[in-house]
Amino acid sequence: MGNLMNKEPPPPMVLVPPLFDFPPLAARTRMLESSYDLLFGKLALRCLFDDYFEQARHFSTMIMLKPIDDPHVDLVATVSGPLDHKPEESIVGNAFFRWQSDVDDPHTFMDLFVSNTDPTLQMRACAYYPKYGFGAFGIFPMLLKKRITSEDFGVMG
Repeated sequence: MGNLMNKEPPPPMVLVPPLFDFPPLAARTRMLESSYDLLFGKLALRCLFDDYFEQARHFSTMIMLKPIDDPHVDLVATVSGPLDHKPEESIVGNAFFRWQSDVDDPHTFMDLFVSNTDPTLQMRACAYYPKYGFGAFGIFPMLLKKRITSEDFGVMG
């Protein structure tokens, strides 16, 4: 009685990470889609074809890296290209690095997007405070070949 050192060790167990991460990837781009597309299901149809329709003789893969001890950070990388390497077709690679301040609030985040198709480095940030009814967002292209329109320098709202 009172001897804490003679406790039985806990049974061995295997920790398996969840297969599906919250919020889903489709919910992370919510601020970039029009309400018309969301209301009439165009976004759902596009996601259906993006997820399950692939060109013949091409591959596509997506990798998500998320540390177990910090759920606020994740890295999503996609690679796609032809199965047999042809000089006229190139391999496309994209990567998202995302930081989210609260796991349950997908509206407050900052992410970096990198692509090799048209060399792009883009930063997006969004903050929303429902208590005050105030939100702000910004999309800032860091690396572009040509800056023609005003949107090429960034968008804030």
